[in-house]
Amino acid sequence: MLPLIVVEELISTFKFWNQGIHDGMLHRSDFYIGLQQFPLAERSQAYSQATLESSKGLKVCITVSKTHYTIWVELRSQLT
Repeated sequence: MLPLIVVEELISTFKFWNQGIHDGMLHRSDFYIGLQQFPLAERSQAYSQATLESSKGLKVCITVSKTHYTIWVELRSQLT
């Protein structure tokens, strides 16, 4: 399954506690945890990392802003 790509302005972000404070986001009824962030100049690294996580069977989303890419992994897959 290929990572979903979403414009960052279309998501809702939040902070949550799970043995530390984490970034989370909600998109289309799915909750995600922030995994890694890359500057726009590192686009290929961001997509490579997202594809690697996706190949592990995880549901992955990449958000794109004017300054960076963020890789998100579905929260349920990280907590189980």
